[in-house]
Amino acid sequence: VWGCLLAACRIHTNVDLGERVAKSLFELDSKNASYYVLLSNLYAACSRWDDVKRVRKIMKDQGIQKMPGSSWIEVNGKVYAFLVGDKSHPQSEKIYDMLEKLFGKMMDAGYVPEIDFALHDVEEEQKENILGHHSEKLAIAFGLMNTSCGTTIRITKNLRV
Repeated sequence: VWGCLLAACRIHTNVDLGERVAKSLFELDSKNASYYVLLSNLYAACSRWDDVKRVRKIMKDQGIQKMPGSSWIEVNGKVYAFLVGDKSHPQSEKIYDMLEKLFGKMMDAGYVPEIDFALHDVEEEQKENILGHHSEKLAIAFGLMNTSCGTTIRITKNLRV
């Protein structure tokens, strides 16, 4: 429940409440990387980049590492796994081409990527690229390429969304 409240603080950019919630979370479990990530995302959403750096430094100093996101999809009885930015799959080039096409269609339909809490020290276009190559998006593109029209695509992630 506390974690959901901290995530809501990012949505509503309520830093004061978010910091109090984070303090309670750290008292419960000071080694849980997701709490630090949520707090960092809150600071990023409010353009408090020095605080983002401070939280990341605390994580580094305490040896707390965020688990990398990964996604799985089953196609024709075989399970395929993807990591963020993954290019190890034999169809990688086609997968990324499919993502570009999908992203273009989404932008034409009015989609605007939420880049506010992406890395602040990279160009806007690069932020969109980073966000566009999440593991679940790679898995979706792969699924669309390798299943027939109308097939249900089910993605499993190792992290909660």
